[in-house]
Amino acid sequence: MTDGRYLTAAICNNGHVATDAVEFHENPGKFCQHCGTAIIMACPHCRAAIRGDYHVPGVFALSHYSAPAFCHNCGKPFPWTAEKLAAAKDLADELEDVSADDRAKLKTAIEEVATGGPRAEAGAARIKRMVGKAGTAVGQALWKISVEVASEAAKKILTGG
Repeated sequence: MTDGRYLTAAICNNGHVATDAVEFHENPGKFCQHCGTAIIMACPHCRAAIRGDYHVPGVFALSHYSAPAFCHNCGKPFPWTAEKLAAAKDLADELEDVSADDRAKLKTAIEEVATGGPRAEAGAARIKRMVGKAGTAVGQALWKISVEVASEAAKKILTGG
C-alpha cells in the first residue's frame, strides 16, 4: 500500500482556504473570492508548499481542513497569522489604563498563545486577566483575535472550555 502524502493548499493572505487539494481541483485562481487578496500555495519565507489535506490513495476520508498558522518547513507564521498577531499587538497599545510594562507583557502573552509552547497557558491566563480588566470594545477585539490565533490548550483557558 502506498503511503499518504500532504496535498497542496491554496489560501489567500487573509487565511481564506480556496482549496485544500490543488492537485484535485481546478485552478484556485489568483485572488480570493471572499476578500480579493492574493492566493498563495507556498510559504513566502521558504517557498515550501502549504500543507493541505492528507491524502491516502484508495481511502475516502471526510475532514475539516483549516489554514495552518505556521509553516511546517521553516516555522514562520503565514501571512494570515502574522496579520492577526500584529493586529492583536496594535490593540494592546489601544487599551486604556494599562501601563507600558503591562502592554509589553500582554504582547509577549499574545506570541505565547499563538506558538503553543510551554508558556501558552500562562500567556492565555494573562490575556484573560488583563483583557477582563479592560472590558472595552478594544479589549473584546483583542480577546477575539487572541482566541483565533491560540493553540488548543491556550484556547481552552481563554474561552473557559
